Amino acid sequence: MASDNPVITITPDDLPLHCSGPQHETWNGHPRVFLPIQSHGDAECPYCGAHYHLDGELPHHHY
Repeated sequence: MASDNPVITITPDDLPLHCSGPQHETWNGHPRVFLPIQSHGDAECPYCGAHYHLDGELPHHHY
């Protein structure tokens, strides 16, 4: 993923991953969008191009 924005590192505690414009004030950000991400993976916001990296493993869910 190519982006001019710095990488925002998140941990499993920050999930679910969503973006509403990390470089904007709350009042002028874009709509909140939830982003799919894999363990130790990356995701890029389609609105603002923010680049996220998950540092860790996705939690395991038991059904």
